[in-house]
Amino acid sequence: MLFKIKTYIQFLLKSTNQHGVHSPFVYSLVTKCFYDRTRKESYTSIKSILKNDDAGIRFKNAKLVNRLIPYFEYHKILVLGDSANTVSQILKVNTHLSVYTSIPHKEAFDFIYLDIQSNTYNSEMIEQLFSRVTNDSLVLIKGIYASEKSIQLWNRLKRHSHVKVTIDTYDFGFIFFRKEQVKEHFTIRM
Repeated sequence: MLFKIKTYIQFLLKSTNQHGVHSPFVYSLVTKCFYDRTRKESYTSIKSILKNDDAGIRFKNAKLVNRLIPYFEYHKILVLGDSANTVSQILKVNTHLSVYTSIPHKEAFDFIYLDIQSNTYNSEMIEQLFSRVTNDSLVLIKGIYASEKSIQLWNRLKRHSHVKVTIDTYDFGFIFFRKEQVKEHFTIRM
């Protein structure tokens, strides 16, 4: 518990809101998706999914995950980790997406959701996942502050040569591969 309190205080001291963001891409994401407070039809279904499943996903985070798909207009989705079933259901609410929960042979993905809280992901697996992305892909990582190992993995991913933009929201780490953008890291309060 002390670890969580310490890491959250450190996060708060580093974090900003949309006013501290100077990237048009990230500013738009933060203002139009992260901070979107309009009530969506899908939220009722999401609430019932979370009520019936103990995957450790907070309602506000589930709503954000659900908003990301239409915001970016993603179609090819990969969900890995202990919460794969729940997250797949959340992503499918009001959409007709095909969501994979294991890595198929030679498939590229627009969106990869990776829950690292209880799983050990090594560099080889991360390289395999990064070989399955496009310029506009998003890798969303849950649990970047779950443990010291998770923080180390997150920091290693931020330094990866293919990674251009990262966003730390404490609960999630966002990784983008946009070649047209300079390498930048953002810490955003939700």
